[in-house]
Amino acid sequence: MNKTGSNLLFLAIGAALGAAVGYIAASDKKDEWLRSINSLGRKIKTATNNKIQEKINDLDNNNAE
Repeated sequence: MNKTGSNLLFLAIGAALGAAVGYIAASDKKDEWLRSINSLGRKIKTATNNKIQEKINDLDNNNAE
């Protein structure tokens, strides 16, 4: 993809994200949306931390052998 196409793609993604944030901010259900987003973020963080810990344990076990 050339530079112009790449810039247009990032512009479109930024516009879509801006529109989504604007919609959520103006929505009557913004507190519900924010709780859902926070819950999703916590789930992703927990899953990521668990996977990292598994990999660390695997590396430790492989090095101990």
